[in-house]
Amino acid sequence: MRSSLPALFFGESDAVFQTDSRSFGEQIAKVAPGVNAYDPIGGASEFCSKSSTLQLPQLRLLAAAVTPTYIDRNQTQVATLMVPIAGEFNNSLDGRQHRCGVGWGSMFYPQGSGQFKGSGGSRNLAAFQFDPLMLEKTARAMLGLPGYAAIDLKLQNPRVTPLTVAGQPFGAVLQHLGLLIDLHQRNAQVLTQLGLQDMLYRYIAQMLQPGMFQAQAAHPRTAADSAILVAQLCEYMHAHLEAGLTLTDLEAFSGLSARSLQMAFKKQLGCSPMQWLTMQKLHKVHEKLLNADTTESVTSLAVVYFPNLGDFARYYRRQFGELPSQTRARRHR
Repeated sequence: MRSSLPALFFGESDAVFQTDSRSFGEQIAKVAPGVNAYDPIGGASEFCSKSSTLQLPQLRLLAAAVTPTYIDRNQTQVATLMVPIAGEFNNSLDGRQHRCGVGWGSMFYPQGSGQFKGSGGSRNLAAFQFDPLMLEKTARAMLGLPGYAAIDLKLQNPRVTPLTVAGQPFGAVLQHLGLLIDLHQRNAQVLTQLGLQDMLYRYIAQMLQPGMFQAQAAHPRTAADSAILVAQLCEYMHAHLEAGLTLTDLEAFSGLSARSLQMAFKKQLGCSPMQWLTMQKLHKVHEKLLNADTTESVTSLAVVYFPNLGDFARYYRRQFGELPSQTRARRHR
């Protein structure tokens, strides 16, 4: 029965498997409280499900695959975007019907939205529970708006949203993100340092209000403005190498969109802002390895800047033509 369900977008190898709909409902209620009923459509013996969760600092991810079911749930306590990967489902929220699925779109449930009832055939879903204030902050940064600027992502309106982000199918995006999550064994700290939470907030903002992000400025107005901007950002990044800066942080600091930043850096330095930041971190570790005493290991020096030591070693060798351990060994010859 387990094999009849499609693979989850992350956590497939150690997913929680259920053959009892009541147990599954209780499990889901821990993530999304208020479940009144989660009943199988058809015989109870035909029910099965599997699920996996990941809790980031300000974002919870749920991957679930389930056979045909009916659900009755009270008020949604956390803003949630439900993304279908396979199958479809119908739901009634405050008396209004919504149809969601691969051929239709995702479903957004606002925080505090009322009781809903729904049903669907076999389906594979990804759900994202997010902080509305954090989403608005991210959207301001993406649009180059100051922190006090009003912004309307229509977070009070339940609705079906597109299944694309920046012109790409979100299902394909999820496949790549799922590989990243599994590669790091759902380590929330490492994944947050790698920017997964920031990336997902950016995707969610674009899915909820795609038109808002199509008219953002493409580049600084003059070459002089561009040069000054890049110099200021480089100084800022160099002073915060240990901070785990994200592209959203750079947007907030500069007041420009990601696209503007990418174009400005490409023109001035021939690389993206995040590529430049990675290069500075590599040089900082290289410098520390050349001056390290015998009690300091490569790991202790590198992990301050690179949560993924495998990536660090690969980047380091590409940049300096040797392994970090070889650099350190030369220091103590």
